[in-house]
Amino acid sequence: MTSYAFNRITNNKDQKTRHTVLGLTSPTLVLASLLTTTALAQAQEITEEDMLNAIVVTAAGSETDVTNAPASVSVVTSEDIEKLPAQDARALLGDVPGITFNYSGNQKKVQIRGLSERYTLFLIDGKRVNSAPNVFRGNDYDSGWVPVEAIERIEVVRGAMSSLYGSDAIGGVVNIITKRAQNEWHGSLTTEVTVQENRKSGDYGRGSFSLSGPLVKDKLFLKTFGSYDVRVADDDDLNPGLQRDGTPLPGFSESDDKFIDGTATWLINDSHEMDFNLGFSSRKQDETTLERKSVGVTHRGEYDFGSSEVKVYGDQIHNDYGHGNRTGEMQPNTAYNFNADGKVNTEVDLIVPHKLTVGASYKYQEINDDYVLMGAGGTESSVWQGALFLEDQAMITDRFEMTFGTRFDNHEKFGWNVSPRLYGVFNLTDELTLKGGWSSSFKAPTLLENSPNWYQVSCGGGCYMIGSEDLDPEIGSSFEAGVSYDRDLFSVGLTAFHNEIKDMIPFPPARTSDTVASLGYTNYVGLAADGSPMFTYENIDEARTMGVEASFSLRPRDDVTITANYTYLDAKAISGVKRPLAYQPEHTVNVGVDWLATDQLTLSAKANYTGEQYTYVPSDGDMSGASKVDGYFTADLTGAYEVNDNFTLKAGVLNVADKQVYRDVSDDFNVDGRRYYFSANLKF
Repeated sequence: MTSYAFNRITNNKDQKTRHTVLGLTSPTLVLASLLTTTALAQAQEITEEDMLNAIVVTAAGSETDVTNAPASVSVVTSEDIEKLPAQDARALLGDVPGITFNYSGNQKKVQIRGLSERYTLFLIDGKRVNSAPNVFRGNDYDSGWVPVEAIERIEVVRGAMSSLYGSDAIGGVVNIITKRAQNEWHGSLTTEVTVQENRKSGDYGRGSFSLSGPLVKDKLFLKTFGSYDVRVADDDDLNPGLQRDGTPLPGFSESDDKFIDGTATWLINDSHEMDFNLGFSSRKQDETTLERKSVGVTHRGEYDFGSSEVKVYGDQIHNDYGHGNRTGEMQPNTAYNFNADGKVNTEVDLIVPHKLTVGASYKYQEINDDYVLMGAGGTESSVWQGALFLEDQAMITDRFEMTFGTRFDNHEKFGWNVSPRLYGVFNLTDELTLKGGWSSSFKAPTLLENSPNWYQVSCGGGCYMIGSEDLDPEIGSSFEAGVSYDRDLFSVGLTAFHNEIKDMIPFPPARTSDTVASLGYTNYVGLAADGSPMFTYENIDEARTMGVEASFSLRPRDDVTITANYTYLDAKAISGVKRPLAYQPEHTVNVGVDWLATDQLTLSAKANYTGEQYTYVPSDGDMSGASKVDGYFTADLTGAYEVNDNFTLKAGVLNVADKQVYRDVSDDFNVDGRRYYFSANLKF
């Protein structure tokens, strides 16, 4: 494949890019005096044409530029990644319009347009990852399987993408695309540490490496990445709120994450190539350790009629400790995921030009767990799902493109489901673009949600959750319409969206340790042998999220870029007991600036406002029992100094205003206060 080989033999070492990272405007001058030998790695100069025509691979069945992509797409570029003091992908996504975080369990889980992490599909190089079956409470593990240094870019597609990706893509897709090996050997070593000003909060640090190059020039390439991340647990008395036993609610737990991954790429000839991948990850948070072993093979081909891509991959995710039951007994489990995806792209002229994508997919999932309801022995469960999909990007005129897509899913338990999609892009002028579309989506319950054999402790040890065979799939419908204007390094955009989900399975589910109050819960199923109430998952009638995303970017001079975005969100259950949804801030604002002070020194700053949000809403809608967190503001000042071509120092002050958020009740969450960030990177 000519284009792929060209990526390896082209040396962009001398190209200079000045690019955007969100930040605060005026404080950068303060940081200049604070950091005399630190800054972000030199930004590279990027032309207006480059900015407007970035190519993405996630929003459609084939490559397309951002402007004409049939979806709302944001790209976190390699330049952005170099500048941000990020420990994992979550920190890289915080400034993307429409992205907020679900903090249940004091974890930071990515959600898109008011739909929780359960509806966000994570991909690594186009391959899905899913650890949800291992931890019923949900988790933030899938955003951290890849070290930051291994990431080339992240493509975020906001809105339902089930017509291409099937179940789990109701809210959107996050595709983490890793760096590729080139025709020269390159490597890097990075170390960083973040020190908390509040000594009751835990410090954290990270070390990582990368190495890539040709094993056989122009023919066989190898890339490998690795990282080790640690965080010290917060002190036991950090939070004012108390648990059932009278001890303070915990802050951030101890974490210990390890990752290593290797990929060999074989360029068979100019038209065919294959990737062979092996990976191992271990992510530990408190008493829960998830170990992921992955393997995959990918073939890409080019033909006279078009191109093809086939991926066969799988992973084993082992939950080493599990969650203890009332007697303190631990419950390890292991999930196995197997996936096979294939697609063919071609172009035909039939009245108008068409870009066609035809594909199929198959996935199998199994979970083994030695503990079931009330510890009554071992069990396992599995499910398979197959699909066929078709997408047609029709160029109606030189300025108007329509995308038609549909997916036919066949689920082992729920049978056939059809997910259509319709999207239009109209370039009124070279600068002004209108976009809009509608899509349907489908999500089957997870293995744990759908199995009555599993039970888990909840309510701080005061109740149990069990699965249910009576659940129906969730069916989503999404609509969006937007306008964008890009001219002379100035851009502005506005998008309105509306999502509805029928038969939504709320998470976390309604529950209480109060045996009397539990009788009024619609998902109450009885008392366990120890007298604790038991609850199950249930479909509520309908939920809706709607809102507006606004974005702005301006380069007033060659060395300064200003950016901002705002998201308004209204999320609630709209049938049955009408009530707001938890962890959905009504307002989110990001503002920032980048300043290339010298050829070696870059200074950046950003500010974020996260609005008031409920952290718990009773299922009966009685808001007197709800809990919420007030809105809060944070600001970061960061910078980097490129000592020479091979060595870069970075430093920054995070949460400059020291706005720390504490937990008053169990559903609340923590936000770290002021802290100091230092990093060094050596390239060879």
